[in-house]
Amino acid sequence: MQIEKTEAGIRVKRELEAGYFQFVDMPLPAVLTIQSGINKLRYATLIGIKQAKNKPLRKVALAEVQSAISANMQKIERLYVPQKTKNTEFLEGAAGEVAKKLVEKLRNDVRVL
Repeated sequence: MQIEKTEAGIRVKRELEAGYFQFVDMPLPAVLTIQSGINKLRYATLIGIKQAKNKPLRKVALAEVQSAISANMQKIERLYVPQKTKNTEFLEGAAGEVAKKLVEKLRNDVRVL
């Protein structure tokens, strides 16, 4: 519901059940999931859109900003397409037979029942 920057990182206010709130302090970098409603949308006005069209664009070379950008700490170790491990099986027959087959497979093959 609320995010504040602190010296050690950030302080987050979260809503719990029954109307209670909890404050959580965490270091940066951090990944947050936020429900809608924390920010209010601001729509561009027609005057702002027209003014944006007339503003000049300045191209910046990488060499100009290289000193301000830190080195990329990320490294891609492996890039691959995962192998398919699931096997789809269609059960055919009357509803009662299919239900019996399904229960049997869940008990014996998957062992969830």
